[in-house]
Amino acid sequence: MLRQLIAITAALVLVACSNGALREQPAQLPETLPSEANLKVQWWRILDSQADANAFAHLNPTVVDEAIYVPLANGELFELDQRGKTVRQFSLGAGITAQVSYDNEQFLVLNNEGQAGLYDTEFERQWQTKLGALSIEPALITDSRIFVQTIDGRLNALERITGRLLWAYQDAEPNLTITGTSAPVLVNTAQGEAVITGLSNGKVVALSVTDGAILWEYRIARASGSTDISRLVDIDAQATLLGNRLLISGYQGDLVVIDVNSGRVLQAAPFSSYRAVKSDGRLWYGVNAQSHLVAIDPATMNEVWRVESFQYRQLSDLLIDGDYLFVADIKGYVHLLNKADGQWLTSRQIDWKGSNGEPVKYLDGILFQGSSSRIKYLTVQ
Repeated sequence: MLRQLIAITAALVLVACSNGALREQPAQLPETLPSEANLKVQWWRILDSQADANAFAHLNPTVVDEAIYVPLANGELFELDQRGKTVRQFSLGAGITAQVSYDNEQFLVLNNEGQAGLYDTEFERQWQTKLGALSIEPALITDSRIFVQTIDGRLNALERITGRLLWAYQDAEPNLTITGTSAPVLVNTAQGEAVITGLSNGKVVALSVTDGAILWEYRIARASGSTDISRLVDIDAQATLLGNRLLISGYQGDLVVIDVNSGRVLQAAPFSSYRAVKSDGRLWYGVNAQSHLVAIDPATMNEVWRVESFQYRQLSDLLIDGDYLFVADIKGYVHLLNKADGQWLTSRQIDWKGSNGEPVKYLDGILFQGSSSRIKYLTVQ
């Protein structure tokens, strides 16, 4: 356990180092924030006093219909209603390290003892499996299998009904990584169902869900430089599926479009990032390694606009909602932009202790969970 915590601590330090936060100061926000729109807090809750308990966790609420499930790093899990009132509270023991996954009346919880546990809707545990390492990204649940990526770069395929390990895949790992790997994505290929994930050695791989056999692989970035830090090439961004095309980027690498059937690269352009690139059907939107927000034309892969106002503030994954882009930063602010031209509309600090999470769509607004266990529901006015 101690070795796992040390590994995560090193990973978090490398995140800061790799995106420039240790070399460069995060951009300061102006004293008077833009007021072209208003992020109104409809309700908020403080669920627990955690201090530094979730320093290693990547926690976001999970929405099931109108119910909200909020995981805490101390092992508590709250079910809230649409008014933010507690419906139920569960004590799951070990601290939770990732967003809880849900499918067909079952929840998959990952904890700080390197375990995956499956629970029913009453949070009675069905099984628990030791993974051997921590995971800070949500699991992927399918009809018969559950896929969990751990920080040592290992993708584990578990039998859904029993939790039994069916197969595991692990490629060669570099000496140092940012946080390890991305979250897996399920796709259909000409060779059958596959799970696709990015690795810390700069590769993206498609593996057969049946036995973990490699269907195809592609190296987005190649290590170069004289130091371990300069040679970081992690793919920490989750892939975005656009029909039969896959959109994925890597740190000190490219943004690539891959045909999921063949693994053939259809488009590629330099774009260093550890965040997912999102699409609204017209443009692609991403956050680069310097925390610049960028809109990209899919036809040419040229920039449409760029916003540098949040440089080195370690921006989260983006959320696209209607005409807006939502993004959070490590200082606990949520920022709102017009997706058409990148205009910065407004910002609001949600948690003074900061956050490792990102905005989550809920009803007519967004949910945001901070490091002090605050959760707030906001709408645009």
